[in-house]
Amino acid sequence: MEKQNKIDKPQLMKKGILIVLAILVVTYVIYLVYVTNFKQVKTISAKETIAYDAVNCEAFIVHDETLISFDGNGVISYTASDGDKVSINEPVAGVFDSVASAGARQEAERLKYKIDSLKLLQANSGTITKTPDTLDKNVSSSLMKANLSINGGSISSAELCADDVLYYINERQIVTGKTMDFTAKINELETQYKELQTDLSKGKKFKDVKSPATGYFVSSADGYENVFKVSELESIMPENADWSKIKPNAVSEKVIGKTIDGVYWYAVCPVTAESALKIKNAGSIKLDIPVVSAEKINVELVSINQKTKSSDAVVILRGTYMNDEMASLRKGNLSIILRTYDGIYIPKSAVHNGEFSRIVEDKDGNDVKETKTLTGAYVKIGNEVAFREIIPVYSGEDYVISKLVPKPEEYFSKKVGVVQVYDEIIVEGANLYDGKIINRAG
Repeated sequence: MEKQNKIDKPQLMKKGILIVLAILVVTYVIYLVYVTNFKQVKTISAKETIAYDAVNCEAFIVHDETLISFDGNGVISYTASDGDKVSINEPVAGVFDSVASAGARQEAERLKYKIDSLKLLQANSGTITKTPDTLDKNVSSSLMKANLSINGGSISSAELCADDVLYYINERQIVTGKTMDFTAKINELETQYKELQTDLSKGKKFKDVKSPATGYFVSSADGYENVFKVSELESIMPENADWSKIKPNAVSEKVIGKTIDGVYWYAVCPVTAESALKIKNAGSIKLDIPVVSAEKINVELVSINQKTKSSDAVVILRGTYMNDEMASLRKGNLSIILRTYDGIYIPKSAVHNGEFSRIVEDKDGNDVKETKTLTGAYVKIGNEVAFREIIPVYSGEDYVISKLVPKPEEYFSKKVGVVQVYDEIIVEGANLYDGKIINRAG
């Protein structure tokens, strides 16, 4: 009988390990091929956007202000709202004998406002040009104002904001064709209004409280009235503009509000020397104050107060825009808008460089090949990758804005083209190049 060979276990294990390693290597290579050629790409739709070159600061709002006082007994009911334009000796409040009488007066005014608003909407239903998106923004803005009023303890202001919300919702119903007839609602409100008028006739109104000056009415005082005089604004220096050190004066219990004299308000803005130079060289200036308005507010540059060109400064801006939030604003963070950039938003993760050529005519009339490295983004067209040039107009921390409609002389060639609105910009993808076929669409 022949002797059987002994199994070499170490050698067998070594071969097994080599086979496993080989399988792992092949698997990894297959994976790399898959990642390189078959991995899905991630895209976003190119959209138009607006960016701003801005200076941020904490501003102090200054007016010439006249306090309104009432020395006597009774319940105050305001007839003017914050931000309303009033004339000298015009009633801004009434003094009633009871809370019930004052409350009935305020409720009657709200009902009258609602009735007039609905009648106006119904009369103009065929001429409204606002879009649903615009009205949605108006609703959001009014809700934000209502929230700020509640947090500030002004319930009456919040109620007025709620009325505005209802107005915009009704206007939206007309625009979207959901309703055109408010007759039933108007009749219901008019019935309530007549009942309140009957209640009012039973109460007693002592007197009117009148505005001592022409301007804008505000139903409160914060103690900062006339801390800075408008006539002294051009002498305010950075050392005078440390708002943490400026304390309000005590407000007498007799004060029921104030009148902001004139039509102007002023923003006192401490800035760096670099920012002051930017503001000085800006052609036109706007303010972004979200708590006041969703729109940017036009202002004028009054002065730049600084000791030397290299020292910090105080910028004085003047505006006329007024609503109840602006009338009540004293201190707040705002952005001074120096320049606006309109274009196509592109994340920097999608920005690439590529080398491209074109045929141009030289000075002798001969066709020559010109090659250039372009900055652009890869876009997905069907199952193909294409490179599109970016014409930058603004660069942020993590994005660039490409010109919306560049002129032909501003980009390299029609063959390469430029990024356009609604292009599918590739923000994630491996081994991208112009003309690559994506076998599995992302």
